[in-house]
Amino acid sequence: MGASAGSGRAARALRLLLLLVLALAAVEYLFGSILDASPLRTYLYTPLHNATQPTVKIGEKTLPKKIINAATAQNSSAPVSFNSSVKEVSNMTRQNVSEYTSTPLLITKIMDGIKNMVTPDDGELKISEPSLPPCDEMPPDLGPIPVNKTEIELDFVEKKYPEVQSGGFYAPPNCTARHKVAIIVPYRDRQQHLAIFLNHMHPFLMKQQIQYGIFIIEQQGTSDFNRAKLMNVGFVESQKLKTGGWQCFIFHDIDLLPLDTRNMYSCPRQPRHMSAAIDKLQFKLPYEDLFGGVSALTLEQFTKVNGFSNKYWGWGGEDDDMSYRLRKMNYHIARYKMSIARYAMLDHKKSAPNPKRYQLLSQTSKTFHKDGLSTLEYEVVSMTRHHLYTHIVANIDERS
Repeated sequence: MGASAGSGRAARALRLLLLLVLALAAVEYLFGSILDASPLRTYLYTPLHNATQPTVKIGEKTLPKKIINAATAQNSSAPVSFNSSVKEVSNMTRQNVSEYTSTPLLITKIMDGIKNMVTPDDGELKISEPSLPPCDEMPPDLGPIPVNKTEIELDFVEKKYPEVQSGGFYAPPNCTARHKVAIIVPYRDRQQHLAIFLNHMHPFLMKQQIQYGIFIIEQQGTSDFNRAKLMNVGFVESQKLKTGGWQCFIFHDIDLLPLDTRNMYSCPRQPRHMSAAIDKLQFKLPYEDLFGGVSALTLEQFTKVNGFSNKYWGWGGEDDDMSYRLRKMNYHIARYKMSIARYAMLDHKKSAPNPKRYQLLSQTSKTFHKDGLSTLEYEVVSMTRHHLYTHIVANIDERS
């Protein structure tokens, strides 16, 4: 009864507002000439040209044609494009003019107020919610967390975390996220790891109050695993699945689980190597230029180095190749201190090393401009939005 009465009162209030608008419009029509000669017009009308408006120019960079062809394999006609620069002219200049609009300011304000009211199909009057405040720069209660490596059924995990939207998308409910992050996971034959990974990562990421999506990029076929090329595919496809695109990309091995929520899944000014300290490596960094495991790159950084190489089939080399690319473009690798950048590694069988990795690495500085996003070719075989992740199966085999 209380809800029905409240709805009725709101509907009556809306009708009264509309009547008021009509009455004011009638006054304007009948007595416009009086207002023209009255000082009241100064208060009821808004100048038409009281300032020059700011001009916004947006330049766009579009991915090379081969990427566009690959990205449109699944009946998509829109290329992936990025806003490369936004320039705003803000020299507001007052002008002394006597021309006015013909719409009273008072009526305009009333109409703006009505526009903020949304009347859905069921007739219930609802007031639009104000925009949420930004989330804290450093969310509260962050610190070390436990990890559970016990195998768990994927179907069971998929029923958890109702806060997560279909496809593995999440945004904080009480504030506006400061970071929009795509988690790109190269994948094949690791279903037992996938369940553990999702069960650990969703509460970890939600704690950090970021907006994120998890993308599992699976390689079709029996060719040697190409981790780097799958991450290029994940970059292109994830951009197509979010309005405005993602700002930050975390390239993430499925067998690594972060152990401290202070290890923020965001992108700083320099590329960040996230997994600096792994339990199976005694929490020590093997060498300074390491960029494998889990790494974070902004949209600008990733496109500037032409993404990952597509040539590394088999284990090893692709992360060092990316490290070389970053140095060539005058970036340096950032890391959290070792007490924070800690990860647990799940048990797995090691893949066969790539025998050509050292030969390829010796050519990186000369070839990276023509090996990567600019030469990426693939076919999306399927795309499925599960509850906790978006699953993309891709054919990345090289055409003869």
